[in-house]
Amino acid sequence: MKRIILLCSALVLNLSYAEESAYSVKSGLLFSQQWGLYVTNIVERDGKIFGVSIDRISDGKSIKELHDAYGLKKISSIEKELWEQFAFYEKSVTSGNSTDVDVLTGATINVSELAESVSNAEKGIVKSNCYELKTGTAYNPAWGLYIANVIYDDDKIYKILIEHFDKNGENSKEKYDNYGLKQISSIQKDWWQQIGFYEEWITQHGVDSVSYDKNGMPENVDMLTGATIGVADLTAAVANAISK
Repeated sequence: MKRIILLCSALVLNLSYAEESAYSVKSGLLFSQQWGLYVTNIVERDGKIFGVSIDRISDGKSIKELHDAYGLKKISSIEKELWEQFAFYEKSVTSGNSTDVDVLTGATINVSELAESVSNAEKGIVKSNCYELKTGTAYNPAWGLYIANVIYDDDKIYKILIEHFDKNGENSKEKYDNYGLKQISSIQKDWWQQIGFYEEWITQHGVDSVSYDKNGMPENVDMLTGATIGVADLTAAVANAISK
């Protein structure tokens, strides 16, 4: 019986490794004097584009972090916020399985810098102006692929951004309130809000400051005020990025 259990455990581990090794992540950085810092990840699985994530940091805040507070929707001819137009571009690249996307019906913004940021990811350009990007990953067989983008400004950590793709290629952060965590959360915050809190906390305190219970849930009292989700995979991805 013990041998059967060990063989089953080994099989699960091998399958998990096989699933993880099927993914690869290309990352790129682009600094724009006018708009700020673009951070791009291209996730490939089995040689094809599985998902694309683009975020932009201006004055220390990212587009996905600002969400609807950015304020583009009220002046947009297609009534879409900036994060929605970024998401449309991402999906256009993914669905076409090509980084060469010229025509957009779901975005009225100038996409030339988005295209350049994707190109930088393809080329592996991770330094721009005084900034440098290190990207780490962690894979959970149940939840999918976690990506940590650690941005340095003159060798000091400036910002940490987390992305997550489930097994269907859906970006969890871009689901926003449709993720459905808020309604069952003890702190009434959805996944994207808790991730945003975690990003700020881990930037300020570092990976060595996180403590866990036996289920991988955070025990840090100050973190629990803004995040009650399990953070072990998130922290593993951040540690992986910093180690590079």
